[in-house]
Amino acid sequence: MAAENSCLSEGRGKYFGICTSYHHSKGCNCQKCPSYPEDGSFMFCSKGPRPDVQKKGCMCSECMIHGKFGLEGNYFCST
Repeated sequence: MAAENSCLSEGRGKYFGICTSYHHSKGCNCQKCPSYPEDGSFMFCSKGPRPDVQKKGCMCSECMIHGKFGLEGNYFCST
């Protein structure tokens, strides 16, 4: 619990509370990613994965949102 509180005290979310505002959506790398399903969806780290995504490469760790909200891991688009 202490680790979660430290992230929150720094102003970052950790897998929850990711704002899907216009500003954050512009920093999202999903639509540039090789695994992108090309259906207009984005911000999988906030909205959840899709069962039909094929893993062809991942850009999550290079994304502004990944760093800003202290996320860990990759392939937020895939189950």
